[in-house]
Amino acid sequence: MSPYLYQMNRLEFCNVWKSIKKVGDKEIEVPMSLSTFNRRRSWAQENYPDWQKVFLASGRVDLKEYQKFETFRSERYYEDHESPYVKALRGD
Repeated sequence: MSPYLYQMNRLEFCNVWKSIKKVGDKEIEVPMSLSTFNRRRSWAQENYPDWQKVFLASGRVDLKEYQKFETFRSERYYEDHESPYVKALRGD
């Protein structure tokens, strides 16, 4: 199996990895913008230990690793925005 099967360049990745935007009563899919891509990459460089597996030196993005990164990022976001009362009850 080709090691490049799950890798895309930035433009391909941004066109495939979409988000939902609400316009009036409708929800439409929009490709990831360049600024969002750059924000995610810089956040990964600061916080994710395996960021080099996600954002490869060749400028490509590994999709399998990106999914792991998104899981890590959402868990971190949840922890950062968790209620201090819940943290106190857990003893953190």
